[in-house]
Formats: sequence, structure tokens, C-alpha cells
Amino acid sequence: MIQSDKRVRRLHLLARPGLQQGHITIVGKDEVESGDWRATEDLANAAIGAEIHLHDAQQSKSWHAGTIIGWRWHESGNGRVVYRFKVNRGLARFQRTGWPSRGEQRVVWEDEE
Repeated sequence: MIQSDKRVRRLHLLARPGLQQGHITIVGKDEVESGDWRATEDLANAAIGAEIHLHDAQQSKSWHAGTIIGWRWHESGNGRVVYRFKVNRGLARFQRTGWPSRGEQRVVWEDEE
């Protein structure tokens, strides 16, 4: 369980562009949803307000980025979430360290450098 006062600074997700067809949906002016991602309710809540970065490889610069403004459970009912975010291409960045060896995401907490 995540402490309620602990916040996510950045959420980096492995999201290869060719495999994202049908997984990125435009929902408003400069707002999109991207999913489905493995996350607990606590993690999803802690990520609201954080940067989100979609990468095609762990060592690559994010090809899509923005600020998370909300989330919902994926309709499959498999315990995965869909993040809603405001697009900001100027946030694109690398995250070269801290990725799990076989994981699809890297969470950077507010108390990390």
C-alpha cells in the first residue's frame, strides 16, 4: 500500500507506437486516454498531477508526454487502468535508470532525484 502523502513525480510507460493503435484515444482538446496499464488504485491516485511519458524502449526519449489529470479502470475488468492526460510535447524526456528488467513502467516518486 502507498502512503497517502507519497506522490508520483513522473510515470514512464513502455508503449511502442505501433502497438498503441486503439489504446490512445483523443477525449478532448489536447486530452487523451492511454491504457491499459498495471496499477493499483493507490498508485493511480498518487499519479494524478504527475508527468506521464510513453516510450518505445526503456532507453529512448518519450514519444508522447503530458500531465495526468485522471484515470479509470479498464473495461476488461482485469485490474488495469487507463490514464487520462493533457498532452504536452515539451515534456518529452529520457528515463535511462530504474526500469525493472522485464517491466513496462518506471515510477519516479517525488522524493527521488
